Amino acid sequence: MKPEEFGLLVKTLRQNSIDQHGNHWSRETLSRAVNLTEDQLGRLERGERKYLDTHTLQLLADSFNLTDLEKKEFFYAAAGIPDHELFTGEDPEIELQKLINEIEDIHIPALIIDVYADIVAVNTAAMHLYLFTPEIINYANSIPAGYNLLNFIYSSQFGCKEIFGASWRRIATIEVLLFRRSSLRYRHTNYFKYLLSTLLKEEQFNIDWYSSHRYEDHYQLTYEHFIYKHPRFGPLSYLATETIINTQKGNLYLILYNPSDKITKEVFSKLTGKKNNMVHRVSCWPVKDWQ
Repeated sequence: MKPEEFGLLVKTLRQNSIDQHGNHWSRETLSRAVNLTEDQLGRLERGERKYLDTHTLQLLADSFNLTDLEKKEFFYAAAGIPDHELFTGEDPEIELQKLINEIEDIHIPALIIDVYADIVAVNTAAMHLYLFTPEIINYANSIPAGYNLLNFIYSSQFGCKEIFGASWRRIATIEVLLFRRSSLRYRHTNYFKYLLSTLLKEEQFNIDWYSSHRYEDHYQLTYEHFIYKHPRFGPLSYLATETIINTQKGNLYLILYNPSDKITKEVFSKLTGKKNNMVHRVSCWPVKDWQ
């Protein structure tokens, strides 16, 4: 991330965070909290300040109420190295296609999401697990942020609460925290602002987004164990594991659902079907088509 982008990110976080008194940070109040002058903070937000010591970065992160997962991304952003310079591999589209080819042959549900938690690709088993019908897919395609994972989890139109039952609350909390982490370096972009404004229209997401930094207890791992009774397939038990794929256009996240008992293994085998586990491209990536 270039200094100008990092400065804009700091400004965005300041404008969207609140202080200990419940007020949005002004440049004056934040500068006092992080031991900078208003002029120094202004130069930082304009990308003119090239160096920041770790103590100041920690004070900024604390002032913005960043979770531990977000802090890692924040410090990474402050390093000033953009993805296209740090990761010099193949063209991102080629990397994505290779990943799709790999997961077509596995016999478990899998999906690929981007830094905004938009579902980039999903295989047949995952579509069956989440009861994705052609009607639901058409509906998702017709609404703002329709293919976003958080929209899918929170919107009553997709029936996610019915699928996960009593486990929904825990799963939603985990996904919000992971969304906070993956999107941190992109909060200043127009697409994130559009996406967040869309998601905040869901009342429960609105509540969770502004309170989730208080509930990060143990969600630091790249896997979670899900146990619940599916309305169609009965009791399921599986590990959802995350693999991060670094590209010049930002991270992709491969989510695999690994069965942890015999019953779930048999269900997942049936979800795959007789043919290969076809992967379906869903949302646009890396360019976001949203206007």
